Amino acid sequence: MKPITALLIDDEAHNRNVLRRLLGRHCPDIEVIGEAHSADAAYEAINDKKPALIFLDIKMPAKSGFDLLRMFDAIEFEVIFVSAFDEYAVTAFEFNALAYILKPIDFTKLISAVSKAVAKIRQDKAENDIFHFIQTMEEKNNLITRINVHHGNHVILINISDVVSIESIRDSVEIRTVKGERFYSTKGIKLFERLLEQQKTFVRINRGVIINTCHIVGYSKGEVCILVMPGDHCFEVSRRKKSEVLSKLQLI
Repeated sequence: MKPITALLIDDEAHNRNVLRRLLGRHCPDIEVIGEAHSADAAYEAINDKKPALIFLDIKMPAKSGFDLLRMFDAIEFEVIFVSAFDEYAVTAFEFNALAYILKPIDFTKLISAVSKAVAKIRQDKAENDIFHFIQTMEEKNNLITRINVHHGNHVILINISDVVSIESIRDSVEIRTVKGERFYSTKGIKLFERLLEQQKTFVRINRGVIINTCHIVGYSKGEVCILVMPGDHCFEVSRRKKSEVLSKLQLI
């Protein structure tokens, strides 16, 4: 089985060296493909190398680890925070971090965090492959018409056209429908983005939200673009996505 590619991000070379040695000694499933000493350098390295996992320090000069994550509209990698400070843990998990490891690193906690990351990344890949297979088997333009979610002891089939929004909430996503229903799935939002990429009415408007443009009730035209959805539910469009979203709205 192929190893999981990882990037080490820390402003101190000593910390990166320690982490690299611990991973080499205790985590054979991880292949370190690069390092970065700052948020800006990490941003370039992530876009260039496309790691499946990053180990991220929080307090760095100029820009923090949180600032780095805010630079991405879509986070297509898993995150394990490695920090000397425990007061940032709550904020870290708001970014859907898989783990928060304190320095000096306890190798048993590192092994546990990495095992969780490896399992999630490989599960996502397997589900992604299944989604791709389903799409290629569709007879009409590779478009799916329904998605399934678990609801209690049942599997509910939701018509794609009824979906209003898909929002990442901690370790799950919330799917809202035009009927005001809410369903939850443990599949990551990037998996839904891939599943819906051929659906022209769906667009990812920020790091954690996909919306169906057919159900937009209204939007603000100021510098900050706010979309109003059914039930007066509102979402902010990221600056990077604003022009794409507005161009789609003009086609409605």
